[in-house]
Amino acid sequence: MDQPSHDNDWQSGFVARVVASFARVTGGDLVREAGLDPAALGRSAWDGDFALLTHDLNAILTYGNRFALDLWEMDWKTLVQTPSRLTAPEEDRAARAVIMAAVARDGFTRNYTGRRVSRSGCFFLIENATVWTMTNEKGAGFGTGAFFTSIKRL
Repeated sequence: MDQPSHDNDWQSGFVARVVASFARVTGGDLVREAGLDPAALGRSAWDGDFALLTHDLNAILTYGNRFALDLWEMDWKTLVQTPSRLTAPEEDRAARAVIMAAVARDGFTRNYTGRRVSRSGCFFLIENATVWTMTNEKGAGFGTGAFFTSIKRL
């Protein structure tokens, strides 16, 4: 997928799939929770004051909004080649794997808090994250999504 821009309508089609899967799996309303503009879904997700990330079925990151790119200190090309496990420090990856297994089993988790590391080695805590298995309208999984608004620099 190309970096969201005016030329590709800010990846609105993909963001719409992510938003729909959030509702299907969690029963929540990502448009409301994230304060997205339904008329400009892709652009408001890209520019939002929150992190929205996805990875595919191979656990390679596929989307990160501008907030997430800044937080992890990555450009788009780097992000979409990064295994999602590498967003956590090595010593925290086992705990992250436990959460990911619970998400795979239960469909989602809310209020997840975990330590993460940026590309340059800066640590931060993500707080109250919702992590969910992204599914299409037929129930087939197409990856995992994460949404959070709260971080604490460590």
